[in-house]
Amino acid sequence: MNGIDLSAIRKRFGETEVVKGLDLTIAEGEFLVILGPSGCGKSTLLRLIAGLEDVTQGRIRIGGRDVTHEEPGRRGCAMVFQNYALYPHMTVAGNMAYGLKVAGVPRRERAERVARIAGMLELGALLDRRPHELSGGQRQRVAMGRAMIRSPRVFLFDEPLSNLDAKLRAQLRLDIKRLHRDLGTTSVFVTHDQLEAMTMADRMVVMNGGRIEQAGTPQEIYRRPATRFVAGFIGAPAMNIFPALIDEAGRAMVSGGWYPCPDAVWALPPGTEVDLGVRPADVLPGAPAPGRPAFTPDVSEDVGTEVHLHARGAGLDLTLSAPAGAALPQNDFSVSFPAAAAHCFAGESGQRAALRPTQKPERTDETWTATSLSFT
Repeated sequence: MNGIDLSAIRKRFGETEVVKGLDLTIAEGEFLVILGPSGCGKSTLLRLIAGLEDVTQGRIRIGGRDVTHEEPGRRGCAMVFQNYALYPHMTVAGNMAYGLKVAGVPRRERAERVARIAGMLELGALLDRRPHELSGGQRQRVAMGRAMIRSPRVFLFDEPLSNLDAKLRAQLRLDIKRLHRDLGTTSVFVTHDQLEAMTMADRMVVMNGGRIEQAGTPQEIYRRPATRFVAGFIGAPAMNIFPALIDEAGRAMVSGGWYPCPDAVWALPPGTEVDLGVRPADVLPGAPAPGRPAFTPDVSEDVGTEVHLHARGAGLDLTLSAPAGAALPQNDFSVSFPAAAAHCFAGESGQRAALRPTQKPERTDETWTATSLSFT
């Protein structure tokens, strides 16, 4: 059993608390990606699992065994650092094989495993070079190979692809996923790159300010963000989020116009402040219409498969996405979107609105009150 359990983990540096009472279970064989902005505590959390930082409070278990105070070398983890951490006096082959040598693996087997991993990482022609003779991307591939070759109980990756060019980064994403598929090793991968997180993760954890904002599969988090932060952080381009007030008809009033709301907010009393979110791909442009804010095209971005149009109007910024070649508005326009595509978050707490029970209430009288709604 090589799962990981984190219980009430806190980490302070002096008076600054960077991980704040975090609970997380990582299943055996799972590929978990921890995603978040700089300074959110994701790399610190990885170092706590590895034993490179001491926890201030809480427990860490790997394979059911309490390793909270164990030395890093006894935890069965192999970590790929963001800054390479290679031995400068050793060759590429020596760096990759060093852990096997210490473990007493025979020379022939070491050479075979080095050759296999080097081929996967396109390092075969570099095995006799030393780190100072390599580019930054090549050094990171050596660091990855050194971790991969050990077949550890747990892989820990701290933004290992950030120094690589786009083509190699895409190739290594596939290589890491193939390695995980073939070995089934529990893996924790830290990144700030959404594409890496969405394409690699069995499950994602989104962190902010030392806490977990949401955990789930990539599609769960993308389609149903639990908080305003997650909604704005996940997705490229970012979700459009507009401040709004709920009116007597259960609609969201935005800068003098209105938009339909998801069923979850129909029970909110008029005047409730919310943030209404809609993804750029769900925005439908049309001719200016009464009761809808008008937007003026500003800048467009052609990314090959689609075009992103940025527009402004009524004190709001709007982004919409359309397939490549689609006709985009050239003059002022209004937008619409189905209520099912809308997301609603509490104006103050930022929590997603959710009805309890989840059925839409019958709209018959004045009995609609906030008691049937919560922000969860």
